[in-house]
Amino acid sequence: MSLAEIPSRLERALKSADRGVIVLAVDGLSSDVAKQSWLSASTTSTLSSTVPSTSATAWLTALTGVPADVHRVPGTVYRNGSGLVHAITGAPVIPDLPTVLERHGATVAARELDHLEGTWAQALLRGCTRIPAPPRHKLAAQADDPPLLVANVVADLDKALPDARFLWTYVNVDDHVHRNGYDESVHEAMLRLDAHASRWAAQGWTVVAHSDHGQVAVDPDPDLVEAWDAIVREECVIPSGGAGRMRWLYPKAERLDSVFDRVATTLGSTATVHHAGDLGLPQPEAGPVVAVAASPRFPIPDPSRKFEHGGLSRDEIDVPFAVWQAVQ
Repeated sequence: MSLAEIPSRLERALKSADRGVIVLAVDGLSSDVAKQSWLSASTTSTLSSTVPSTSATAWLTALTGVPADVHRVPGTVYRNGSGLVHAITGAPVIPDLPTVLERHGATVAARELDHLEGTWAQALLRGCTRIPAPPRHKLAAQADDPPLLVANVVADLDKALPDARFLWTYVNVDDHVHRNGYDESVHEAMLRLDAHASRWAAQGWTVVAHSDHGQVAVDPDPDLVEAWDAIVREECVIPSGGAGRMRWLYPKAERLDSVFDRVATTLGSTATVHHAGDLGLPQPEAGPVVAVAASPRFPIPDPSRKFEHGGLSRDEIDVPFAVWQAVQ
């Protein structure tokens, strides 16, 4: 079961809901942490994230119900035309795919996403009624303090409830986890979110919460970071793409096989090396040589991060899907 099932699940919930449906879209939360925290949920199951397990790909799949080879966003950085594009901050070409939010006229508290001007955010939030986002500096302060973040999300939703039937809100714990992991503040924030979800269910709302991916601890090897950069300089036509713990290369045509072998030899036990098609990644968007992390030492794009995602480990791929059934 994958994130592509979420639109149909939400539509079933809307059909049966008496008062309405609230969706808590929690960025970066692992399935294990959710199951430890969402104790009052009526049901909590596990879905599979996308390949790669990264937000740019996963949120599009979760809202449109189609995989990356249809929506054509295979990661955070990928080929779009003759060069690279950053899916979230740039202006990639994205097919016109209706989302479950657009089809049902959702009210959204998009928060950080509301400040993005690129086509990715437009594809996610098109046709929705927006709750105005706080200024960037306030969002950054809340991201550093997950319980404060939840308090502000809850306050926004409580104000919107009287005038809406379908509400969707973005809950960004991802930034905090990248820096600090799943520390006590994340657990406390998710316990508080659980309490409010239970309160809304008692008021007649069906509450759904899910994530896009989890994260794992990383400790990138500086020598491997340098070696990866050398392969890009010497063997490739444009810089590498991908995200976090899944990265790909765009070798010169005559160097494809030799680059595949060089990456496998260079990264050794820290990665598995694949052809893009074997992972279901669309081309030419994804580079044909793909390295997937198999160790914390894998050379991620931002070596300053303490936790990262994008790979295929259970902690990255397993995402929670929880429902608090409305009390009739």
